[in-house]
Amino acid sequence: MPWRNSTSYTFSQIYVILNAPPESGVYALYNKALWVYVGESENIRAQLLQHLNANNACLTVHPNLSFSFELIPEATRAWRQDELVRELRPICNPWTGLNPTPSNAGWRGA
Repeated sequence: MPWRNSTSYTFSQIYVILNAPPESGVYALYNKALWVYVGESENIRAQLLQHLNANNACLTVHPNLSFSFELIPEATRAWRQDELVRELRPICNPWTGLNPTPSNAGWRGA
């Protein structure tokens, strides 16, 4: 099932603080060309802020990132993340058992 939330925000500290909820769910980082990372967390805001403050080479080489999120209960969060990684093939996620050629089928744009 494709990404369910068409709302996107600039991936910056102020936009994360103002728009990302401190709730359970999955989130995506992307730019106009590709899906970069799909993650899951019990606190979407805290996890996105951690990504901003971390030195993750894969994320930092992709400029002009946006983020979006889906609120998902804890019981199905990891399942939804796995589903999205299989479908969207973000370039900074490990794709166990998948062809590591990025595919942007289903891309909705920023």
